[in-house]
Amino acid sequence: MSDDLEKRQRIERDYHNIKYEGVVFSEAAGDQSAAYAFFNDLIERLETGTVLDLGCGDGWLSIRLARKGHEVYGIDISRVLVDMATKWAKEEGLSEKAHFEEMPGENLRFQDNFFDAIIGSAILHHTDLEMSLKGLYRVLKQGGRGLFIEPMNENILLKSWRSLTPWRRSPAEKAFRLSDIETLWRFFPKARLHYFTFSSMISEGLLIVFPKSRFVQSMNRTLGEFDRFLLTRFPSLGRSCAVVVMELVKD
Repeated sequence: MSDDLEKRQRIERDYHNIKYEGVVFSEAAGDQSAAYAFFNDLIERLETGTVLDLGCGDGWLSIRLARKGHEVYGIDISRVLVDMATKWAKEEGLSEKAHFEEMPGENLRFQDNFFDAIIGSAILHHTDLEMSLKGLYRVLKQGGRGLFIEPMNENILLKSWRSLTPWRRSPAEKAFRLSDIETLWRFFPKARLHYFTFSSMISEGLLIVFPKSRFVQSMNRTLGEFDRFLLTRFPSLGRSCAVVVMELVKD
């Protein structure tokens, strides 16, 4: 393993261990954006099988899939988050269906062609993308699916926001650029990309500050519908959106 990769993984591990130590999660919490609604719907429609939850966090997706009968393997670079997920699965009586392990996304310790599906919520941009995609392709079965939701960083407003709020994210993460999309195509040429949050990035930002404001929530729904209209007619605007949902298929 290269020194650069080892350093990046150490930064990510330390950041998330410190950030989530002592945190109590609520299953009712979570992102209610149009992008996540779409992503969650794709997750719900997965056929029952063996699933890798890449960057599983506290296990919120893994537990949901285990309840539906999937055999889920959740991995995360953070020991703190893996412990949370393991505890949750035990409390739910799902320890035989949901298995959790501390493991970086670039160093998957699974057999070739092992998973029917791989899922991940805002995780790939925390990793060395090329290494992660190579590993994901290896462990995914022929015809298997990958479902991911990731932040984008091509819009000047997004770049400005990120530069002004560095404390909101790990110092090692890098939101997706168009060059990263090109890397994705090399491994998964049949990938389908769905872009979200163009004009609504304004209301999404306001929701961070005023999460319970009914006015901002209403504004966000309205701008979300406007985005859907715009992106249907002008798909090239996708590159300037804040979020991309990716459907991958292994040939």
